[in-house]
Amino acid sequence: MTDFKNDEERLSAYLDGEMTPEERAEFEERLENDPALADRAAGWGNTDELLQSLVPMPSETHMQGLMAANSPSEPRWAKRHIAAALLTFVIGGAGGYGAHQMVAPDPQILVVQATMDATAAHRLFTAEARHAVEVRAEETDHLETWLAKRMGREMTVPQLDDHGFTFVGGRMLPFDDKAAAQYMYETPEGERLTLFMARTDEDVQTSFRFLKDQDLNTIRWQEGPWVFVVIAPLEKEELSPIATKMHDTLI
Repeated sequence: MTDFKNDEERLSAYLDGEMTPEERAEFEERLENDPALADRAAGWGNTDELLQSLVPMPSETHMQGLMAANSPSEPRWAKRHIAAALLTFVIGGAGGYGAHQMVAPDPQILVVQATMDATAAHRLFTAEARHAVEVRAEETDHLETWLAKRMGREMTVPQLDDHGFTFVGGRMLPFDDKAAAQYMYETPEGERLTLFMARTDEDVQTSFRFLKDQDLNTIRWQEGPWVFVVIAPLEKEELSPIATKMHDTLI
C-alpha cells in the first residue's frame, strides 16, 4: 500500500490513475460516504481536463527540462495547486467562461455521484406514504414507455414477487443534466427496496459492488454507460439474488 500523507496526495493519485486496484476501491468507498471529499475530487478532475484541453502538450525535451528544474522533494499536490492557479488565469483570459460549461465531469465521479443520488432518493421517497412514486404499478406499461423515451433504453420493470417484494411504481429523477429513474418495491410488512438507473459517460462493464451506508445496504454495477444501484435494508445474502434478478431482466 502507498504511504499517502494526506487527502491531497490521495486525490492526486486517484485522478492520475496511480493507485493500486485495492487503494482505488477503498478510496471510492470513502468518496461515496464523504460528499465534501467527492466534491473536491470532481473539482480537481475538471481542473485536469480543462488544462489538458486548453494547454498544448509540451515536447519531450521541454518536459525533461521541467522535471530537472523541479526539486525531487516537492510534493505532487503542490504542482497541482500551481496548475489550478494557471487554470484560473487561462479562464480569466477566456472571458470568465465557467469551467463547468467547458468540461464534462470525470466518469468515475459520476458513478460515485449516482450512488449518492440513489441513496438520497431512497431515503427521501421510501419515507413517503401517499407520494412514494410518480407513476403507480397499475400503470406499469405507461411507466416503461415513458421512461424508455426519456432514458433512451428499454425500461422493463423487474418483478420480485418470488423474493417477497411487490412493485409499487416508479419515477423520473434528474442526474447530470439527463433523466434517471427509480423503481420502488415493498414487502407486505412495508419494507421498501429501490432500483436507481442512470447514464454515465463511460462505457464499461463491472461486477457487483457491495456497499454499506448506516442502516442501508447497496449493490451497484455498470453495464456499458448505464449504472444500476439497488438499495434496501437487507443483508448482502438477501440483496444479492435480488440484484441478480434485476440484472438478468434489465441487461
